[in-house]
Amino acid sequence: MKTSTIVAVTVGTLAIATVGYAIYFDQKRRNNPDFRRKLKKEKKRAMKQIKEEEKKKITKNAQTVEEALASIKEDEFPSSMEEREKFCMAQLAAGEELFNQGSDGFPRAAICFYKALKVYPAPADLIMVYQKTIPPDVFTLVMNMLSTDVHQKKEKYYTIFPPKEMNVKAAELPEGMTVEGKSVVRRGLVATKDFAAGETIYSETPIVSSLEPSLEGNEFCHYCLKQIAGDESKVDCDTCSKVVFCSATCKKAATTEFHVFLCTKDSENASTPECSLYDYTKETNNKYPDMIAKFLVGMVHEEALNKGEEYNVFDHIERLRFLEVRPSAAEEKEIQLLKDTLGAKIPGIEEFINEERYLTLKGKLLYNAYGVSTSLDADRSIEPSPEQYRSAHDAPVVGAGFYKVTSYMSHSCDSNTKVAFLEHNNNMSIVATKDIKTGEELHISFIDQKNGTLSTEQRRQELFQRYRFKCMCPVCEASDVVNAGEVTSAEVTTGEVTTVEMTEEVTGYKLTTEMTEQVTMHKVTTEEVTTFNVGTDEVAK
Repeated sequence: MKTSTIVAVTVGTLAIATVGYAIYFDQKRRNNPDFRRKLKKEKKRAMKQIKEEEKKKITKNAQTVEEALASIKEDEFPSSMEEREKFCMAQLAAGEELFNQGSDGFPRAAICFYKALKVYPAPADLIMVYQKTIPPDVFTLVMNMLSTDVHQKKEKYYTIFPPKEMNVKAAELPEGMTVEGKSVVRRGLVATKDFAAGETIYSETPIVSSLEPSLEGNEFCHYCLKQIAGDESKVDCDTCSKVVFCSATCKKAATTEFHVFLCTKDSENASTPECSLYDYTKETNNKYPDMIAKFLVGMVHEEALNKGEEYNVFDHIERLRFLEVRPSAAEEKEIQLLKDTLGAKIPGIEEFINEERYLTLKGKLLYNAYGVSTSLDADRSIEPSPEQYRSAHDAPVVGAGFYKVTSYMSHSCDSNTKVAFLEHNNNMSIVATKDIKTGEELHISFIDQKNGTLSTEQRRQELFQRYRFKCMCPVCEASDVVNAGEVTSAEVTTGEVTTVEMTEEVTGYKLTTEMTEQVTMHKVTTEEVTTFNVGTDEVAK
């Protein structure tokens, strides 16, 4: 008999037997209570066994992730772009070879893929590639490593930042309740020692700063914003006449950190990208596009230095609140100017400067930047910029700075500190205006209160229009008690009896708390990879 015939007969016999058993099984299930109970117990036992196996798998995966991260921490990653590219390709090849060996190679493959992710310039893009190309179990391990690593960095961050020598810590502080009744906490600066009124608590140099565009190239230093007195010599840029410096030190620092990328080089061709960016800031009197350009170039400079610090500048600013900026033609033009200026000089920067990232950076400046007052002439008249910044000074503001630590300072109309520029440059000092005890929160005024002549309603209106919050400091709350029923959370009345609805329409900005880490995390859905952010500042618990 042919093999095909034997197979056909065998399959037919098995089919008949299977159908017969199915009929017998169904009759037993329907008519025999003991049989049904036995089936139920067996089902429960099987489900319990599956759960135990899943629990063991989760525990094993967690141990694998912890062990993998511990081993990775001991590794040194390359610093240069060329070395990083070679390292990334080598890890990808090794990971592929390992997962092709079977499930025993999955943990080591995941380590290789995670190492590649650590040095890849666009981790979110690589994650999407992983999701489509590597085994699901390996992908899960990689994502668990990423999630655990980010969580560990998040937990550790506020144990080392701010530095102890700054005499403050970014503590979790109560911020009311949610509508669901959960308590809300925020990060604010508290003193770690006692201070007497008049004492300097700490000093801080900015992440980035810029002069008011109308002051560039005259008598203020392009780097530290110091006014160059008449008896001091200006230091010119070697290749342009658009900026000046107060010293050779500032000139060298600016050139190294950002100016080499942004210098107009006095080109006869006024349509060069550098000239276009410079002209735009001058024409619009907007300094924040210039600050963002300096910040982006500074990131590259920091990466090149490779100081081995655990947290870079992006780690610091990602945790800060920001105003949500609505995209407009102005922002679209600013983004294109930055891409044109930096695209040919920094590989990958054009992809990095997308609309969402640019608007977020601008929103962080709008909420956190401080006005810098270094003018030696208290009566100096300076063309006001349309961009906002925190400033309680009645002295002329010559520019703005973005500060890592002081950005955590909260507003109060009855503040216990003030900003001072004791060195007449962008180095900011926080000075106690009252006696401050250990553990006490530090507050500063975000606005000029006109020597106390502004009413509660006027202060609240200005704060809401600029920063999107209703001030509930002790002074304002005391005023509410006195004027019970006159001020509501829905409206504020000015001295001119003008009612302003407290809605997003007032300024086009919405206060947002971004909760992110440097690496953009991805949550995997059945259809796509959707970005989500992790971090701190204001959290419901």
